[in-house]
Amino acid sequence: MSIPAARMLEIARAGRQAAWVRVERVRGSAPREPGASLLVLEDAAFEGTIGGGRLEFEAIALGRRMLAGNGRVLQRDFVLGASLGQCCGGAVSLSLRRIDARERAWLERLAVLEHEGGVAWLDTGEAGADAPHSRVHDGDAPAAEAVAGRLVSRLESRPWHVWVFGAGHVGEALVRVLGTLPARVTWVDPRGDVFPASLPDRVVAIESDGPAHEVAAIPPGADVLVLTHSHALDFDLCVALLARDDLGRVGLIGSATKAASFRARLARRGLEARRIARLQCPIGVRPGDPAQRDPLDRHPGAIAVSVAFDLWGRRRAPREVGEGAEAAR
Repeated sequence: MSIPAARMLEIARAGRQAAWVRVERVRGSAPREPGASLLVLEDAAFEGTIGGGRLEFEAIALGRRMLAGNGRVLQRDFVLGASLGQCCGGAVSLSLRRIDARERAWLERLAVLEHEGGVAWLDTGEAGADAPHSRVHDGDAPAAEAVAGRLVSRLESRPWHVWVFGAGHVGEALVRVLGTLPARVTWVDPRGDVFPASLPDRVVAIESDGPAHEVAAIPPGADVLVLTHSHALDFDLCVALLARDDLGRVGLIGSATKAASFRARLARRGLEARRIARLQCPIGVRPGDPAQRDPLDRHPGAIAVSVAFDLWGRRRAPREVGEGAEAAR
């Protein structure tokens, strides 16, 4: 769900209205995947994207007409061909649901689903003036009766948590990039004055006198990156992180020399080889011979893009046993 339930809940609690436009199904080539969504607001602004182009233009127009009238739910199919001025060649089914004060109950349930993960079904129909028009069902899908004005949607949430330790130049660049992805980023550093004044919506900053003590709070399955200003702190964090068997990727910034030094020290500390093998260092995508890398690859922005790209690719690939809690992802 590309528009967070918390954002829609904020609108509903404020007594405002919006139209939630969501990609329900895709056949063939399309600009976005099922679940992608946008919000059309009362002031004609919109948030999010379903891929841009004429499809998005038409979706926003539908949302504005919904807000101007009394409709509660709508579904429309689009062929992405010449008639729409797009050449994707596929077809997309869009749903529109009105968001307002009466919808708070199911939006609260959606917020829990997004936080905890899982699958649920959203059953929407035209309802009375004072009644919510959607209900959330767990388990099997409710019977999708062919009734005009009724829509059943499958909602799936796989929360992706990324913890970043270190708020230096690379840490800040990385958090900025991760903030553009559907990740929940927790950013930890003992120096509170190094965090920027504004952060992306999905980023939470924690000033901690003992960053290694924060490891216990990391949710199972989370990916973790260590890039602090101190090698001693880096090492303490690696010890604490590798002691857990339920995390995703554990990455450490540094050279091959630093990696060898840390692995030797971890072995002397008594960590098993299988735990040490889980440490990824250096981090990011490293094409070709590392010795032949362009010096510009060391630019904080380049490192950030490389690391984020690597994390995203690994997240989409099947995870091996022992590389984090599969069930938590």
